[in-house]
Amino acid sequence: MHDSIAQQIHSAAEALLSAVEGAGAEIGEALNSALNRLLKPPYNAMSAHIVDVEGVNTQNCSNLICASSQTKVSSDSNVPADTVACVIHAALTLTAEELGYGYERIASVKRLKRAPRTHTETWQTDTPLGIVFAIEANEPMEKLAERMIGLNAAYPSSEWPDMVVILTRGTINYACQFEADPIGGDFLLPNEPYFPVMPMYVHLFGRSLGIWSFNRMCALLFMQLNIFAPGTRLPEMKEVLAGVSPYGLTLGAYQFNLKAELVPVPDQMQRERAPGLRHLPFRIEDGHGGLLSHIQFIPWQEGGVLRVVGKMPLEMFLVFLGPVMKDSQKIRRGDGEISSVLPITRIQFAEMLGKFQRQSNMIVKPEQPSWTISKLTDEGTSSPFMARLFLGMMRLRDAVYDRGSSKDEFDKPYEVVLMTILNTRETHKQILDMLAKHKREVAEGKAARVRGHSIYVDEPIDKELRRNVDDFLGSAVRVLKEGMQKVGTALQLDIGFLFKKQAAFEAGIAKLHGIHPKLAAYLRETRKWSEPLVSSRNAVWHDGWLLPKIGYRELQGSIQVTEPEVAGQRVSDFVAYMMDRVCCFVEEVTAYGLQNKVHTSVSVTEVSLRERKPDCAERFQLALAQGGTPPWSLSYHESEFEKT
Repeated sequence: MHDSIAQQIHSAAEALLSAVEGAGAEIGEALNSALNRLLKPPYNAMSAHIVDVEGVNTQNCSNLICASSQTKVSSDSNVPADTVACVIHAALTLTAEELGYGYERIASVKRLKRAPRTHTETWQTDTPLGIVFAIEANEPMEKLAERMIGLNAAYPSSEWPDMVVILTRGTINYACQFEADPIGGDFLLPNEPYFPVMPMYVHLFGRSLGIWSFNRMCALLFMQLNIFAPGTRLPEMKEVLAGVSPYGLTLGAYQFNLKAELVPVPDQMQRERAPGLRHLPFRIEDGHGGLLSHIQFIPWQEGGVLRVVGKMPLEMFLVFLGPVMKDSQKIRRGDGEISSVLPITRIQFAEMLGKFQRQSNMIVKPEQPSWTISKLTDEGTSSPFMARLFLGMMRLRDAVYDRGSSKDEFDKPYEVVLMTILNTRETHKQILDMLAKHKREVAEGKAARVRGHSIYVDEPIDKELRRNVDDFLGSAVRVLKEGMQKVGTALQLDIGFLFKKQAAFEAGIAKLHGIHPKLAAYLRETRKWSEPLVSSRNAVWHDGWLLPKIGYRELQGSIQVTEPEVAGQRVSDFVAYMMDRVCCFVEEVTAYGLQNKVHTSVSVTEVSLRERKPDCAERFQLALAQGGTPPWSLSYHESEFEKT
């Protein structure tokens, strides 16, 4: 029985790795040999110089794939630029320096002048594919992607490498996504301006594949070779990638501007693309109020895109843009049509709708939102609390759940946690502020005074302090027992025994240890503070316990305040410590549960304190499982939330 195409390519990768690591073969020669086992005429992998139509001659390129009838070419031979379908910069270990060399080598080949080609009806490309190839790398894949983004800024997108391959780790290349669609297939970078500009996002996309990375490289390479020389019959992508995981991680995002240049998607535009934050469409109704279609303006680099959802053709609106529509194109989508990128503003879009309504018998109305956003706090994502417990967890959640009911299973209990912990945090702040203010006013003689042998408290806070402490205990325990217990259930983690009596707790720990030993160890340490918290709440609810009154004493003519205690701690220390512990618990147990549910090709990594962005101080991010940033490992700590 013959091996499948995918297995043959995988075997070639194993032979390549063995030749380089075992026999010590030169990387360029070994790669050419592996590729020539797979290529078909007219293609050969070779080492040669390239000369373009103006006589410009490159330095020797060790790894070229040329459409040539010559099976052997000496390393000092020249090959015409028109025949070069792919250039590869190969290295044993990819360092920042080697990546820079690869960029320059590939850019120098891509910018060579080629003879004009007469295109047939079959789609062709004159652009050589550019690949940076290495056996290993000295940095995680995410760091390499950061370096690629930096290098991309120094070169026009027509000269970027199409792919970086680390044979023992994974690949980084480009994937396309039309507006309103999921991320689609691999994308070959164009080498020359073309119009019209499509409403397409181009993602820098990483995959954790190990030695199967060679299959992913060959899939892109064969796609290129089949269209570089029409009639070539190299295996199709589905054959090359049979059994190879398609999953990966977006490491950067670009879009075309009106000059057909790829430029980074601005942060603001990325946020606006989030579900629920998109610009609302307009309703197109008939004279009786019946909905005919929706039309939406989508901001773009240097312009905008029109999208129609429904049966009405986009052309009915484009005609009201005047000369702008001359170069426009329409792309059919499943639910309607979308335009190419147009040099229009939101104001011009509004003017177009006005003309449409005046010159037709239809009515234009802004769509009403089906959701409500309420202000929760004045803090933004520069606050570690908001960035980590809100935005950070939502990003991890998006990597686990598809849209729909499965996401709701997590969202509903986690919403309870978030809303309750916000109240807990506010009450904790009120307690600390109240005590600090009272101490200050007592020291200044405003809230208490000494008369004879007695201390008179003119502005006592005992009643309000007791109420706030009761509220704090109730909501803090609610976060744990009602909220996090249900979040755990959604993530297939049974942590209910944490709140039971000692015998049941020990039995639960023993059972959990066999499945999640790190979580079991974490919960054993958690018990040391959660038990006093729950016991204090129970004392209030079931035993009628009251916070003792604040104590006062005169010392050398001044009055000193003695705070009441909860569970052997001053009340201010107790609420500060418990608030901190609850925040750490919510973040870490949730992150652990989500980490265990993400696809095996990705994981969750921890961003060090010094590397967190000032405007979005997330602690956890997604990473590639193999060859990426090391995964985070759950362990208990006593460090404060904002210092962890």
